[in-house]
Amino acid sequence: MARPRVRSLSALEAVRPFRWRIGVTYTLNFIEDLLELSYPWATGLAIDGLLENKWIEAVPIIAAWTLRMAIGTFRKMYDTRVYTSVYNSIVTETLIRQKRAGVAITGLAARSAMAREFVTFFERDVPIIATAIIGIVGSAAILFTYDLVIGALVTLLFGPVILLNRWYSRRTLALNTGLNNQLEREVGLIDADDEAALRQHFENVRGWRVRLSDAEALNWGSIEVLSIFVFVAVLARATFLPNTETGDIFAILSYVWRLMESLDHVPEVVQQIARLTDIRRRIEAGASVEAIGAEIEKAHDEEAETPTTAQTHATTEPDTLPKG
Repeated sequence: MARPRVRSLSALEAVRPFRWRIGVTYTLNFIEDLLELSYPWATGLAIDGLLENKWIEAVPIIAAWTLRMAIGTFRKMYDTRVYTSVYNSIVTETLIRQKRAGVAITGLAARSAMAREFVTFFERDVPIIATAIIGIVGSAAILFTYDLVIGALVTLLFGPVILLNRWYSRRTLALNTGLNNQLEREVGLIDADDEAALRQHFENVRGWRVRLSDAEALNWGSIEVLSIFVFVAVLARATFLPNTETGDIFAILSYVWRLMESLDHVPEVVQQIARLTDIRRRIEAGASVEAIGAEIEKAHDEEAETPTTAQTHATTEPDTLPKG
């Protein structure tokens, strides 16, 4: 007869009771993004209107800015109340369930901090992703209304960016897995009071973070090089378009800048998604009865060892970074 297993609650299940409140924050953020997307068009309209002494043309930019300010102020205060409740729910359930499942105290301490990152993903990173998508797709669509060639030029960036980030996603997932494995050992190493092992641990953590930073920097730099060529081409095209007003040129260049600023967020978002993919697996981990039994047997074996032997094992098998 198969042995029962400890049920592993999905991290998304823990978030589900808050889905409507989280939905309100996302809706407000979406409205803010749409209002901000209208800024270049409304500013261009105001420029052309004021050049002709038509002050009424400045009303759209003032109205959009004021409305976004009011919505944003309320959302920022509401966000904190929602996501602190979500964190309390996830971290409490995670710690209780995994403690019952036999997860070591070192892993529990690390996963408590990781739970905070998981909630931060919903609070900060999901809105960043939404803002980036709106900025990229919305700006490209609006640029097509000004000029088909300019719209086509900016969409040429999408292919290389997608290919670059497919590679980057796989790379950063592997690096984040290694980093999180290292962090889960931190409490135990601090408690062991082994200075050499502790120094090696933080050196390894530094190594993982440097590798992550280098990968993100290379991805971002590659996108920037491509953006420079596209921007110069758009600038030349916009300047020599026939019958183009000053406000239109300003709006075109503003939308190009907005699109490229949104592309700058892509490496950061991909890296955070990869990190959260690994963190989610750890939060949802539920040890089986067999695994708990193995942990008990392992504990008995370790008790049989002398302190000298155990200390020797701890110091002669330091954590090392993988090659690559």
